[in-house]
Amino acid sequence: MFRTFLLFLGSLSFLQTLYAQRRLTEASLHYSVETAAADSNIQGLLQGFNYTCYIKGVNSRMDLESAMGKESTLLLGKTGQVVLLKEVGAQHYMTKLTSEQWLQLNRLFDEAQLKLLPDTLFISGYPCKKAIFQFSDGTTREVWYTTQVIPIYREFQLFAKKLPGLLVQYETLIGKTPVIFKLKELSYNPVQAALFDVPEKGYRILEWGQAENVNRN
Repeated sequence: MFRTFLLFLGSLSFLQTLYAQRRLTEASLHYSVETAAADSNIQGLLQGFNYTCYIKGVNSRMDLESAMGKESTLLLGKTGQVVLLKEVGAQHYMTKLTSEQWLQLNRLFDEAQLKLLPDTLFISGYPCKKAIFQFSDGTTREVWYTTQVIPIYREFQLFAKKLPGLLVQYETLIGKTPVIFKLKELSYNPVQAALFDVPEKGYRILEWGQAENVNRN
């Protein structure tokens, strides 16, 4: 009898966990970009930063907007193609990558070692767990994720595809300034399919090497 009761409790706990989780297949994720740097110029610059991820089935799009321009990354799951868009003033650039080129570009991320930690924290209303990524160049990145939301296609999380949940907060560098990307809003409203259309005109086509030169300028 006691054993049966324990099995019942275990099943109930599993069902509660399963019920609490939400499978993410279509959504818009809006992240803030913050810094602890005391430099008021840097803080003012970052106030104009907006990072948004759009997910619709196997397709995803990441937009990083600032006063300097806009960069978009389109991951087209059905074809495996990746399209990089960059807007700087009146200049518009586009680079198309194959899935192999994209993997090569992100090899540092794909080869990173992931360590899950027991630390917990509530961030933007989500119960989160901590993890550390160790990259082959010796750098590390601290992240927080939630298992309440489970992305089905995780390509949009880039370096954090190995996480067992949704990336909520992470540390990185913009230039030499340490910044924190934090999820501020998760909307399950339908995402427009047009966001994943590849522009047919108005963009200068750059090869991969040319695009890297533009990004450094």
